[in-house]
Amino acid sequence: MRRPSAADVRRVSRVALPTAVVLCLAAFNLGFRLDAEVVREWDESLYAMTAWEMHTSSNWIATTFQGALDYYNTKPPLNVWLIALSFKAFGVSLAALRLPSVLAAWGTIALLLWWVRRRFDDGTAVCSGLVLATMFAFFYGHSGRTANTDAINTFLVVLAVVVLSGARDRPWRLAWLGPVLAAVFLLRGAAVLLPLAIVVADELYTFGFRRRGRWAPTAAAVALFLLPVGAWVVARWRLDEWKFLSQLFWYDFVSRSVRAIEGHSRSVFYYLTVLHRRQFDWLIALVITWVLYPVPLARLRSLVQRDRARTTGASLLAVWAAIALLMPTVMRTKLPWYLHAFYPAFAVVVGGVIAQAVRRAAVATPARRSPRALLLGAVLVLVLGAAEGRLIWYSYHYRDLARSSQGVLLAERGRLKGHTVFRRRLDRAEIFVLKALVGATHGLAPDTETFLRDSRPGDFLLTRRASPVAGLALVRTQGQYLLYRREQ
Repeated sequence: MRRPSAADVRRVSRVALPTAVVLCLAAFNLGFRLDAEVVREWDESLYAMTAWEMHTSSNWIATTFQGALDYYNTKPPLNVWLIALSFKAFGVSLAALRLPSVLAAWGTIALLLWWVRRRFDDGTAVCSGLVLATMFAFFYGHSGRTANTDAINTFLVVLAVVVLSGARDRPWRLAWLGPVLAAVFLLRGAAVLLPLAIVVADELYTFGFRRRGRWAPTAAAVALFLLPVGAWVVARWRLDEWKFLSQLFWYDFVSRSVRAIEGHSRSVFYYLTVLHRRQFDWLIALVITWVLYPVPLARLRSLVQRDRARTTGASLLAVWAAIALLMPTVMRTKLPWYLHAFYPAFAVVVGGVIAQAVRRAAVATPARRSPRALLLGAVLVLVLGAAEGRLIWYSYHYRDLARSSQGVLLAERGRLKGHTVFRRRLDRAEIFVLKALVGATHGLAPDTETFLRDSRPGDFLLTRRASPVAGLALVRTQGQYLLYRREQ
């Protein structure tokens, strides 16, 4: 076995340190104040409650919400399984609730670094990872710091791209697409069509209909897809026959595609608006970098020529980006997080442009290096600082648990446990916090008189209005919330 040369060691050292920095930055951005942010209403609270009920009941087939079979959330149960397993392993907490998404988001960045390094170059890999590790939409809005399905789905899409890339030269790697696509289906149902479209488009572009030696691994992939999916479908059908499965097809797939459900109708340019609103910092960096150091046509021509020899991932990246952007666009129901699978491909494009600009600035003569190179460096430092600062600022100003009703409940969990907490209206996130994290029950009281009529001594009233009534003792004031205890 050949001993590594000094040049090999230096090259590994040059790549290992920035790669480690990117991965550590990603870990910080995913873990910082993870248990100090509120549970978001609607989807995150729904998954939280359903997973907690699965954790306590050990019923792993049906998903329930507040004890009843859930036909509102028509997604298969993989995300609920993962959260319930996290609860069992680490206890019920906000950190455990979000751990599957955090691990998936961090894994996405690590996997992207590895794949881009193999298919492009070291500089592009590091820059792409850095962009994704500080991308606002990758962390917030149904993303890596929440208990929703999008971070896990994005990891599986990137994994499918990596497997597909490796299968260009080793056809039997196609078989791994079976369990990957099965996981996507068990996570989000009809969302499996997006990675499946990437697979079909890339296979047709690369091999056309001349698929000698690829039919057998394709058949193996189909079998490995049907085995876990079929097992869950049969188990669910035995529970309530077609009641849930028909909702999964007609509502989650057909209705979302052909009409705007729940009022989520937007223009055909909606996702371009989402991109520039949520990622304006890295878009600015992309535009300025391109103006300062345009990508030479020879570089693009080289990528295309090498891609024909299957040594790069340029065409696969283009197919991935196009499908991840176009499929949500043609759907009638439009939501910001439907664009999540596009962000890693976007990060590679931005990272590639930045990497080539940095290389050209580094090799330029001193006379040609300034002031263009100085301007490039200043722009990148400012954008990176703005992107990182935005993540921290958003956590404190829009997701701060301490200033919320949930924070009041958690701060007084020792007193509240085993009692009933009344409020004018409790949303699903507050009910999850009360039941799963505090160990209390909930009641409704539109006013103080109703609370006094329906409660018992020792129960609590959470309100935004002062209630100077005999028999009520103020326990805690936090932000705009007041917590009272009934003494008699």
